Amino acid sequence: MHALALDGDRMLVVIVLPSATGTEGSEVLVKSSEDAGATFRQVARFRAATVVTSPDLFWQSLRLIVSRLRLITARQVAYRDEHKALREVQRSLLPDLSLIDAKGAFTAEAVWEPCTYASGDYYDLIPIDADRHLLAVGDVMGHGAESSLMMAIARAQIRELARRFRRTDELMLNLDGYLRDNAPQRQGMSLVVAVYDRRERVLEYSAAGHPFPLLLRAGETSDLPGKPGILLALPFLLGAGYERREIELEPGDHLLFFTDGLLELPVDDAGTLLGRDGLARLFAEVIADGGDAPLAELASRVGAIDVNETADDDRTAVLLTVVE
Repeated sequence: MHALALDGDRMLVVIVLPSATGTEGSEVLVKSSEDAGATFRQVARFRAATVVTSPDLFWQSLRLIVSRLRLITARQVAYRDEHKALREVQRSLLPDLSLIDAKGAFTAEAVWEPCTYASGDYYDLIPIDADRHLLAVGDVMGHGAESSLMMAIARAQIRELARRFRRTDELMLNLDGYLRDNAPQRQGMSLVVAVYDRRERVLEYSAAGHPFPLLLRAGETSDLPGKPGILLALPFLLGAGYERREIELEPGDHLLFFTDGLLELPVDDAGTLLGRDGLARLFAEVIADGGDAPLAELASRVGAIDVNETADDDRTAVLLTVVE
């Protein structure tokens, strides 16, 4: 039963009940809450009733309600269509990893799970030359349309810089300057950029306020070493550049690049977060179990232990596995 006050002594009471006779619910105009209760009991007993002391007022109110509901519904449909279109545009900016020609040197798998209609998470895998590929995973502060705009700007500039700079720290420094001048203000971005040389089997990487990848080698999980650096594009954060590191990889190594949406999720009612140790444990278990899509399985297990019904942060990850 729903009540809508009309004036000092009248209210519109809308009662919707299933009826054994197939008749629909009733709209009833009554004078007081006591009358409303009595009317409700009457309708509950007979399953359908109509008591209208002022039909004109009732139909006028009903037409107004229906008109407003139609307007609200139309707006909701329009917003939903716009959000769906934005999600599809974002998805089209992400690479199809099945089309990457790694010459048999490595395999790559990705998951991208926005928590709203648009995401600030980003990943990319860019062929630089016959032997080298650039891999990037980033996370724009916030969610929604502004974050997706920042993500698109960063993606375009990273693809431009990937062919001009041979060092990841120089690429990061130039990207920071570009975003400060051209991206939405006060919207920082964390990022990790890595270049893998398949012939030398060497991974070069730099980070800007982003979690370092997890390395799984011979069943043991460890963090790639390095200094995190400062976030990109925040004018009040000024640093002395970004660190560049190198590590030699081995066949069978697994590298997990990810955003903090896979770390900062509660796993119990006390609010305990999964964290790096929890993610590393799940990562090792999934790889040990085998399977054709280990990253998809990892994302599924992460989602299963989240005590929240829906994720409150975007979740993005890329798994790089060295084959030879």
